[in-house]
Amino acid sequence: MDRPLLAPMDRGGGKNSAGTNICQSSECVVFWAVMATSLLLLWWMSIRVTGETYGSSIVVAELFAAFLLALANGANDIANAVGTSVGAGALSMTQGLVLGSGLEFSGAILLGALVSKTISKGVIEPGEYSDEPGLFAALMFSVVVGSAVTTLLATFYGYPISATHGIISGLVAVGWYAKGSDCIGWGPLRNTIIMWILSPVAGLVAAFLLQLLCMKINTIDLSYGLGIVILPLLWIFTLTLTFLFLFATGPEAIRFESPFIAMSVSVAAGCMLTGLYYTYKSLVQCCTHTPTTPSVPKVPPNNQNEAELANGDTKNKNNNSEIYPKSEPNPNSDPNPRQVCDDPAESNFVGLLVLSALTVAFAHGANDVGNAVGPLAVMMEVLSEGVVHDVPKVQEWCLALGACGFVVGILTLGKNTVETVGNKIIRLTPSTSYATQMGAAIAVLLSSALGMPVSTSHCLVGSVLGAGLAQSFVARFKGHRGPDINFWILNKIFIGWGVTIPVAMVFALVVFYFAQPFAPMFAKLK
Repeated sequence: MDRPLLAPMDRGGGKNSAGTNICQSSECVVFWAVMATSLLLLWWMSIRVTGETYGSSIVVAELFAAFLLALANGANDIANAVGTSVGAGALSMTQGLVLGSGLEFSGAILLGALVSKTISKGVIEPGEYSDEPGLFAALMFSVVVGSAVTTLLATFYGYPISATHGIISGLVAVGWYAKGSDCIGWGPLRNTIIMWILSPVAGLVAAFLLQLLCMKINTIDLSYGLGIVILPLLWIFTLTLTFLFLFATGPEAIRFESPFIAMSVSVAAGCMLTGLYYTYKSLVQCCTHTPTTPSVPKVPPNNQNEAELANGDTKNKNNNSEIYPKSEPNPNSDPNPRQVCDDPAESNFVGLLVLSALTVAFAHGANDVGNAVGPLAVMMEVLSEGVVHDVPKVQEWCLALGACGFVVGILTLGKNTVETVGNKIIRLTPSTSYATQMGAAIAVLLSSALGMPVSTSHCLVGSVLGAGLAQSFVARFKGHRGPDINFWILNKIFIGWGVTIPVAMVFALVVFYFAQPFAPMFAKLK
């Protein structure tokens, strides 16, 4: 049998399973230390915002709720960006978390305002609360707390869920309780639900097709003929998709109103950067001279050992143990270290995989920061002006608060869901992870371009299924056994998606029940 590229897939058992309680490790101390420091900083920020000490207690609660939601959202969804890269060995856990947090922060700062406005005004009708702005702010506060608690609990145990589901279901439940069904924006809500359904389907289809393409590329010799142009074309495709998102829906300073111009500039930028990359690569190869070294005996593949042992050839058994002694595991080593892929065909996808992972991280930062920043923008407008606007103005410091929450959550709790996505659904290789990441990126970027809040988790899981189904389709077509898909973990993820909605509703309603009597304190004091 062939030697697998990566370690066997974890079925959910063992010390790194999804049910590990993080509060039993030293990471719990780090997490709560960060929470205490953040609370002090938010208290100082609340004084700066209000300019009055007596108003700080309400403001610090609002800021902390938004920060906690951003923290939980970033920690839970970072797996959507770098989970497959870590699972395939293209990035170590530390590299994935650091690079992912940087791109999430950039996406939130640059493009987060686009989606934030949609969440705060589309799902419920703010005009129904024009005479009670404090009640509207209390409603938003309750929804944020409900979604934050739900997402944080799931993150502790490593289950990727959708914070978008929590925020929107909370808005519907509390809005209906406060003002009845007439205040619900059923049209935008219907469009959002449609996007929830279509986004994983779009990710599945895109990943299915990309996985078929990657599997075909793995059978081609890329050293001569038409094979030479395949990898540059993939680089151009990946870079073009990245630039198209920036030029079509980015900040006004770099946005193009014409889709044709945006596409043309994106393709030109992708071609230019690809050309520069390959020019640099060629120069490095020409200038680097590898000295001749004595040959080192290689470990024979597993199938060779098995064949020799089957024929009674055991002379190399002891020699192999002497030349390659077994090393004891280091208890202080990274529990999920980077595994170097030794398949030349798969190694061609490592760079593309890292680029696609960072693209998804950037897109997620832009799309999901609105879960925390949208309601926060409403609460701050009610506090500063005492009125409810149909389109709240998202201030820069609100985006910065949400972006910082993403970074803190990723660095403290992010590895929980990364381990689940990277090791427990399907066995990942660089090409499979690339198809998965790009399929999710296409779905998320299209949703962001439409200004609609979408679940990145849905997009990624749909893409993972698409890649696995493509592998199974090809294997069955050739009469082979298809890859293992861990439906046990998938069922838990699906259950988590379903449970998120009612649990977030209950938490939001409970918080609103206690916050409603203090609604006047959420509005500007006149």
